[in-house]
Amino acid sequence: MITLLLMNFPTFLENQFLVWQQKSGKRRSLEEFAAYLGISQPLLSLWLNGRRKPGSGNIEMLAQVFGPEVYDALDLPRPDPDLQTLSRLWPRLTEETRHAIREKAERYVTENEQSHTFSKGENL
Repeated sequence: MITLLLMNFPTFLENQFLVWQQKSGKRRSLEEFAAYLGISQPLLSLWLNGRRKPGSGNIEMLAQVFGPEVYDALDLPRPDPDLQTLSRLWPRLTEETRHAIREKAERYVTENEQSHTFSKGENL
């Protein structure tokens, strides 16, 4: 039995194939579409038939190619853009800068959790 989750993605992917084919100005094969995506044709067929859904690495790749609507089609939350930016920049930061960011974030969360707890207690 195919779930609704898997039915949305195949339709999305089929539409993306048609758009890609239309942009090329000529009839293209699923094998060419798979090559364009950098995946095997059998894997593409599994996705289109709703027998399998993409793993996290493939979801990220598909989002880069087709946009964040991929997450909607898979009924997944869209990634936080700030977190994505931080993840992309993180390897380029010095260890000292990384440590400072971690400390500041932990301090911020701790302080806000404490002030939230106190304000809840005052309402009782």
